[in-house]
Amino acid sequence: MDEIKTGLMASDKASSPLLNQFREALSPAASKPMTFEQRLASLSDAERTFILRTAKMVQLAMQMRKASNDRTMGWADLVKSMYRNMGITKRLLVADLLEEVDPLDFVPQPKPQLSSQEMARSLYDRPEYQVPETSKADDDTAATLQAVLADTAQEPRTKQSQVAVGKDAFIAAYAPIAKEVAEDLGVSYRIVLAQAALESGWGKSVKGNGLMGIKSHGEEGGVDVVTHEVVNGKKVKITDSFRQYDTPEDSIRGYGKFLKANSRYRHFLRAGAENEDAQLSALQSSGYATDPLYSQKLKNIIQGIPDEKDET
Repeated sequence: MDEIKTGLMASDKASSPLLNQFREALSPAASKPMTFEQRLASLSDAERTFILRTAKMVQLAMQMRKASNDRTMGWADLVKSMYRNMGITKRLLVADLLEEVDPLDFVPQPKPQLSSQEMARSLYDRPEYQVPETSKADDDTAATLQAVLADTAQEPRTKQSQVAVGKDAFIAAYAPIAKEVAEDLGVSYRIVLAQAALESGWGKSVKGNGLMGIKSHGEEGGVDVVTHEVVNGKKVKITDSFRQYDTPEDSIRGYGKFLKANSRYRHFLRAGAENEDAQLSALQSSGYATDPLYSQKLKNIIQGIPDEKDET
């Protein structure tokens, strides 16, 4: 009687729908990685919008790092540092997308890790910690110069008018000028007013009559303001120079002129006055603020501002 071979010793492959499913799932072809185009094509519309928005924020952060001559991170490392809670699949997809459409023109050079002793030594070697030797003549000259400067120097004058404080007073005072500027720009007046409210804390935090948080960008006559920026995903406290104006209303007019003079805001200005969501998305992408939640905060404020249709 012939021996019946079973299991791995069987010579003939049995065939059934269930077994064929397992063969297809376990075959070498089934584990072939998806191409970049296939990964993009597999995304839903919502996922594509999320990936695109995230990529734009990372791209803006990279531009800021390059402007400060910081070339220590590539796309993958920057995405990871900004979005640590994001799934690795999406992080890699964002990094691959940026590498595809905006390849870096440099090879990342990570900063060398210093020991605690080296860090302390480098700190005390900095020029500001060095005390130069001075002679008596130098001391006398410095004392004379200090006396002259004390007599002639004047503190820069900060322009400051009465500012409406509190939501109701703020809306009543600045809605008319917001509508005037918004009509000229072709955007929703509620976005203009919401930005003024967010940047000034409904009028509670205003210096130099600046409601819109526009920096001086090298122009003279600015006023120093302590503010916060989001850098590499972290909120950082800084002091920067901001434009000041004769009146709070002038700052809103200046906001309109500032947007029209900068091409980076063209998508915001072309989004359509009736589509506030599209405007907010374009404003976020333009880099008006470094806060990744800036447009969402504006949207929350807008919900409490009357629509022009509601006022009629």
